[in-house]
Amino acid sequence: MSPPFDKAETEHGIDSRGDSRANALATDNALRRSEERLRLVQEATGFAEFEASVEGISHFSERFLDQVGLPAGTTLLSHDEWLKLVHPDDRDGFLQHVQRSTERSGCCQFEFRIVRADTGEVRWISSNTKVTFNEAGDVLSSIGAHLDITDRKRAEESLRESEARLRAILDAVPDCVKLFDDESRLTYINPRGLELLEAPDLETLNGSGHVPVMPEYLADCVDVHRRVLAGETVVWNYEIVGMNGDRHHVEAHSVPFALQGGGKAHMCISRDVSERKTAEDALRRSEQRLRLVQEATGLADFEAEADGLAYVSGKLVEQLGLPAGTETITFEELLEYVHPEDRERFRQEVESCLETRETFQSEFRIVHGITGEVRWIYSRTKMERDENGNALRSIGAHLDITDRKRAEQALRESEERFRLAAEAAGLGVWDYDAELDQRDWSSRLRQIFGIPLDAPASLELAVQCIHPDDRADFMRQLNEIRAGNIERFEASFKINRADDGRERWVAFNGWRGHESDRVSQRIIITGRDVTEEKTAEERVRWSASHDPLTRLANRALFQEKLDQAISRARQSGGAVGVLMLDLDHFKQINDSLGHDVGDTLLKMFGERLRSVVRQHDTVARLGGDEFAIVVPRLHGKDDLLRLSRSIQERMRAPFVHGGRVLDCRVSSGASMFPDHARSAKEILKCADTALYAAKAAGRATVTLYEPHMREDLRRRVSMVQLARNAIDDNRVIPYYQPKLDLQNGRIDGFEALLRWRNTNGRICHPAALEAAFEDLEVAAAISDRMIDRVIADMRGWLDRGIVFGHVAVNASAAEFRRDNFAERVLDCLRRAQIPNRCFQLEVTETVFLGRGAESVHRALALLNSQGVKIALDDFGTGYASLRHLKQFPVDIIKIDQSFVRDMEIDPGDEAIVRAVINLGKSLNIAVVAEGIEQMAQAERLQRLGCDFGQGFLFSKAVGASRVPPLLGQLPHRAAKQLQVDDRARLRLVATSSS
Repeated sequence: MSPPFDKAETEHGIDSRGDSRANALATDNALRRSEERLRLVQEATGFAEFEASVEGISHFSERFLDQVGLPAGTTLLSHDEWLKLVHPDDRDGFLQHVQRSTERSGCCQFEFRIVRADTGEVRWISSNTKVTFNEAGDVLSSIGAHLDITDRKRAEESLRESEARLRAILDAVPDCVKLFDDESRLTYINPRGLELLEAPDLETLNGSGHVPVMPEYLADCVDVHRRVLAGETVVWNYEIVGMNGDRHHVEAHSVPFALQGGGKAHMCISRDVSERKTAEDALRRSEQRLRLVQEATGLADFEAEADGLAYVSGKLVEQLGLPAGTETITFEELLEYVHPEDRERFRQEVESCLETRETFQSEFRIVHGITGEVRWIYSRTKMERDENGNALRSIGAHLDITDRKRAEQALRESEERFRLAAEAAGLGVWDYDAELDQRDWSSRLRQIFGIPLDAPASLELAVQCIHPDDRADFMRQLNEIRAGNIERFEASFKINRADDGRERWVAFNGWRGHESDRVSQRIIITGRDVTEEKTAEERVRWSASHDPLTRLANRALFQEKLDQAISRARQSGGAVGVLMLDLDHFKQINDSLGHDVGDTLLKMFGERLRSVVRQHDTVARLGGDEFAIVVPRLHGKDDLLRLSRSIQERMRAPFVHGGRVLDCRVSSGASMFPDHARSAKEILKCADTALYAAKAAGRATVTLYEPHMREDLRRRVSMVQLARNAIDDNRVIPYYQPKLDLQNGRIDGFEALLRWRNTNGRICHPAALEAAFEDLEVAAAISDRMIDRVIADMRGWLDRGIVFGHVAVNASAAEFRRDNFAERVLDCLRRAQIPNRCFQLEVTETVFLGRGAESVHRALALLNSQGVKIALDDFGTGYASLRHLKQFPVDIIKIDQSFVRDMEIDPGDEAIVRAVINLGKSLNIAVVAEGIEQMAQAERLQRLGCDFGQGFLFSKAVGASRVPPLLGQLPHRAAKQLQVDDRARLRLVATSSS
């Protein structure tokens, strides 16, 4: 330790020591003052000084002796004696520190433990030592000071233990714990929090740039942080998202937290309440679904007292055909409405329930009290009893299940038709019901096996007929499909007929399916005698000329048969017909039900074709779902059309596969030699052209070739190409026709109508692209372009502060075939920041009636739930519209212009218009009349109470740039056009309602 006076003073004292006694005395006084100051400093700080030489520690203060527990008066402490006082675990480190101080700068500062010589207590020492050297660099001595830091070390240890306990507690807490500093930086997060945010550690989370709070809660998050730093405790709920995208609802407790340095922080303890939130949402949805189900299914409820008097709902009055205004009915009165054949059974079931059961359910028929129609009712009742078991009252509901009963009957009849068709095609059917353990063999299967008709259908009997070489393989296939390991199998096995023992080859096709109304499995196996096909020569010949899936002629054999038929016709002067057939919507069946079902349908279709044609006709599968028939020996086109219509009629019967009814119709094109062409190649072209015309005419029809069809085909192909070019060149544009409130003349919104610009820049109507809308890909592309352009126009109007109400865009069935149509529209609106209420969607009944109605319903429901209104266009021109109003979310119905145009001269059209308007009012659905061209039409619609109208009377469709001026000018003109005297209006309304 350096002396407490500076070098200048020392040198001055040495130089003047012999010169002046006064200087020496001053020096002594200064030294005493310096030593006193040193002593006071040591007492105040607790430092204990020492001085050591090569012999050991030769000088130390009293505090040093007291510090290490040595007796007072100790004058020398050797190095070994000193090392014994150093804690054994710290001796090596102590010696290394000393060694480094002698090798480097001569200064050494370190911390170590000692064991007091008197009490054996372990104490912590902080040592600062200065080593002096001679001119040769050898160590002369060291001077230093020790400070007892035991209390500090114990405090640090306690702090570490406390922090460890706190960390262990936070690590074990099942909630997310986070700590934010005053600048909102995340400085700590516990393991549960990292798990919740899907982050490996805090550093990764902070460095990723990921924002775990959902955007809609960010403003609240900032506000809560500000309030907590101000000293407030906040309990709130928000939503977070992890780094992998998982979202969670959390309930957070945000509290102030003081840092060690005195700074302010924000501690947030949040709990994942997603399951609770999901449960709450599920409960709300469940309650809403229950209410909707009751409204949609037509449940008719009642409540009956112990004496049998029942209080009935209006729906039950309607269901049974009770007199209007009926509120109560006795049990005996109810029995009068039960069908006579079901009456006694129903009475006994009710009496049994009253005596013993808590619930009662039954299916029975009623005779409607007004119409006399027989309907099926499903009844379910819950009994309430007192403590003695006596019936107090019953609450129940009736559901009309007539449609279900009819469907079940139709299914039974369909299965019977399938069985008959299989018999006609030479297929033996093995039907096994796993739940009932029942087998049913068709007469054809018994014939193939040589089993008598009266022999019971048993597995043992069938297995005995399988050839011993194939028996194990047959049982393996059967067991696999019964166990559910496979869904179907196809295999051929040898059999020995039960009656004569002859060896035959049988091709088996087996598959399993589910009954529509129960869980049980059904296994269907068909067998066909293929003995002749199994010979090697026949197999090679057959494979070269037949389609392996349907076993029909392939393209090569078809061409051969057509050439032969034309050659014979040339010689005999006869005629040859060609039919080209295509399964309608086969691709949708393949996509939705799978290729296995599609393949089965193709085989069933081929078998049905063979069953309806003549023996010498040739049925072929040319590829995919394309079939063709060579029809030789015709007397004229009437013969060909007669056969075509027979095929159409035969194909109207639905196909049944695995308990599923497949409604698949066929389009046909027909041509004849020599009427239409004189070569096989040209005859095929003619038939193919006629097939295309049949599809264009609406499918499920047969069309005979006519010369103009080639020009029609060329024109339609040209339309499709014209549409593609317009899309590629961005020449598809929307025009906007206003829709006016007929009661005040104000513009309610617009309908976007398709227009396109030709290469000369002229605006054209969509009629020139008519055929393009039959191409699903092109139709979808046109829709995409229209929606994008409409959204861009709406965004431009909004940016200019123009209030346009809404824009309605037409959507065809092609858009809904893409399952994400609704999501794409909503995403476009969201990205453009356009309120969903500004966008409407118009659909026609063809969308509802087309295939994939489930995806249509899902898309419309999603759009409607997000504020997009749905309009049903061309209302009244299709069929089943009332059912659609019930099943689909329809906000607006549009009366087709064909009814509006003639309503002034045709009472029938006016009656339809009036009925639609009244229907809209009853269902709280807005009504829009289209095609208003005359003032008389507008006035009549106004008097009938129609909500909105559009047509040339008010404005034609205009480009986007003309919409703003139209909004300013049209309402004033329309208000004058639509103004009607109040008294006349009242008189006319009264007249129309009468």
